[in-house]
Amino acid sequence: MDGLLVDSERTTRQVWQSSTAACGFVLSDDVYLTLIGLGEEEAEAVLASRFGDRFVVPAFREQRVAGMREVIAAGGAPFKPGAREILDWVGTLGIPVGLATSSRLEEVHERLGPVANAFTTITTRDNVRRGKPSPDIYVAAAASLGVEPAECLALEDSLAGIRSATAAGMPVMMVPDLAQPTPEMTALVVAVFATLIDVRDALSAAWAGETTEER
Repeated sequence: MDGLLVDSERTTRQVWQSSTAACGFVLSDDVYLTLIGLGEEEAEAVLASRFGDRFVVPAFREQRVAGMREVIAAGGAPFKPGAREILDWVGTLGIPVGLATSSRLEEVHERLGPVANAFTTITTRDNVRRGKPSPDIYVAAAASLGVEPAECLALEDSLAGIRSATAAGMPVMMVPDLAQPTPEMTALVVAVFATLIDVRDALSAAWAGETTEER
């Protein structure tokens, strides 16, 4: 969701950095990049390990949650280019589509609003024991759709998400946001696209070709 469907990573970074500063610590851009795609518990564990015992997770979380709600209320999380278009296109094909996100269900509805209804199923951090980069979320998402992971195609923007989906056995296409492709990322994915519009166009062309062959 964040960084792929919703253009929220830059404002999220600001909130995380200001919340960390309020707790007396400095969260650099480089360290923040390592948190992208992780569940909140996994990301908080990284910060706690980095900053030590003086880093009080509940105090940080309270600051962060309040800050993100202010951002969302102010319209600071618009949809990424192509997000609505690719969901509309998949909808016309009647293909089941699942959302697999490290966010909580409450955050999904806050950020997507009525667009959340475009998904056949929604799998969040609330539904699994371990967040990304563990495969749990993607395994659960495939199960919720009634298919095997290998029958799915995952779209991701982060290394944690790519690792999660590939560990689940899914092919992955990457649409980079803040985290740009690394050699590990490009080795794991089947393709990298600049926007979701490019993804839709490529998949549409492939779908049209398959349909023609079947005829």
